[in-house]
Amino acid sequence: MNNSARKVIPIHSNNRSVIRTGSVVSIISDEIIINMTGDTIKAKKAFSCIIDPQPGDIIICSESENGMIYILGIIERPATQKMNISFPSDVAFQANQGSLNIHFSDNVTIASKDVNFFSKKVIHKSQEAIVSYDNITANGNELQASFKTVRLISNLINTMAKQVIDRFKGYIRSTEDNDMVKAGQMTRRADGLCSIDSKYTIMNSKKITKIDGEKILMG
Repeated sequence: MNNSARKVIPIHSNNRSVIRTGSVVSIISDEIIINMTGDTIKAKKAFSCIIDPQPGDIIICSESENGMIYILGIIERPATQKMNISFPSDVAFQANQGSLNIHFSDNVTIASKDVNFFSKKVIHKSQEAIVSYDNITANGNELQASFKTVRLISNLINTMAKQVIDRFKGYIRSTEDNDMVKAGQMTRRADGLCSIDSKYTIMNSKKITKIDGEKILMG
């Protein structure tokens, strides 16, 4: 036999295939017990298998050189179609080109210690929204809000603004207790009637009080 013939590696091997099928018997913590051809043995989930196996699953396995059985994937789940996807560590979803679309027919729940959103533009549209926070901090350059009805219920509201412009077609304010306004200067202008109705009225000026009109009726 020449040297070239000695270097030929046979394509076929008499060894049994390392890819096998089986079923999951039980799962206790991280220990997975499977059944392959009547033998009950321990197995581990492969790193690329992100779906957690459940008892009764029909699985595809691979045997390593040291005899360890790794579950590569789940072929069939006869009992139920529910699944749990888990990752051993940090996960990053990245689309270098194109978009990522996620569609669900039912609910979507996100539970995490911290949730961060970074985007150039965010659009939130829903028929009904419920927001509940203990503390909110909002910063920005401009806020535009358009609502048919706005109701604010609070024990204390503090508003600090350099300039406030309010424009209302109709404005009704009702205060059950004290109503106090403190300003450096105050100007009130009414194109029509200006009426003050109270049980007691006190006007106090440190220097000058001026009442001017074509007719002044007192009494």
